[in-house]
Amino acid sequence: MSDQEELEDQRSESRAKTVLLLLMSRFGVLVAAALAFGFLSPWFEVADSFAHFRFHLLLALAIVAVALILLRAPVRAMLAFALVLPGIGGLAPALPAATNVATMEQDAAFTLVQLNLNYLNRDADDAVRMVREIDADVVTLQEVSSFVFVEVASLFKDYPYNVVCQYSRVGAVAVFSRLPFASEVGPRQGCVVGEGLGWVRVKVGERPVTVASMHLTWPFPFGQSAQVDRLEAHLRALPRPVVVGGDFNAAPWSHSVRRVGEATRARVVEGLRLTLYRPSLDWVPGLGLPIDHVLTAPGMVTHSIRRGRNVGSDHLPVVARLGFLPEADEN
Repeated sequence: MSDQEELEDQRSESRAKTVLLLLMSRFGVLVAAALAFGFLSPWFEVADSFAHFRFHLLLALAIVAVALILLRAPVRAMLAFALVLPGIGGLAPALPAATNVATMEQDAAFTLVQLNLNYLNRDADDAVRMVREIDADVVTLQEVSSFVFVEVASLFKDYPYNVVCQYSRVGAVAVFSRLPFASEVGPRQGCVVGEGLGWVRVKVGERPVTVASMHLTWPFPFGQSAQVDRLEAHLRALPRPVVVGGDFNAAPWSHSVRRVGEATRARVVEGLRLTLYRPSLDWVPGLGLPIDHVLTAPGMVTHSIRRGRNVGSDHLPVVARLGFLPEADEN
């Protein structure tokens, strides 16, 4: 190869590197802007839609930072990493936390299954079978459509303490419990028809607990914030303590989940569970959205929580083993 040809190759390589560096830098700016905008959800509902993808945006920004290092742009790489670190703090509700299960009252523990059945689903037999295999004590369901109601209705026999509340064209929300209704004075169940909330008041051991099923719509442009506004008074009126299982269509760190937690005096159980996913793309790591949650009351502990197997929906079940701390330790 002549000196002229070698010089041309070096120039081509330099131009390619410059173009790649420019593209990576601009892509990083777009990702950083989307990531930052998601933190404005208390003031802009559309920001909660961006916040859905905070985990994915952070992963993309970290990849950009590594690429910038390889492209020998250390200053830009450091800027990208500087945004990644505080962004991880924004995942706080999804970060795992240590729990002391040794002090949990064993006679005041129960297993809850949370599942959106998917209103397009025409067969809920596998979902019903999964509930029985897990031996759930309480089941919170969303999108119970007319197509699957016959299969779901088979749970009435084993879970006689229940409520089914009409929501919208995507189907009802429901709570099925084999734990008996609480014997205390007051309503034992309730619905907020058309707003995606139903609840039962049951007894876990000797402790009364309100278990609610919730289905929120997507944030902007579908009005999730306004829906939470309409539900807030109902949530505050629920008898304490409250456990909520639901499809929130919002990430655990979102403003909407935080508002529901404040209204019910409950908090989302920690952990990143990507429950909205496509089975055909299950081989892609990190694919999915963490939008199905369980919220628990003060004085409760989570013995375990995990995603269940695929049962034909576009949502994976959430299976949680919950319990109470001894009364002496609650203060």
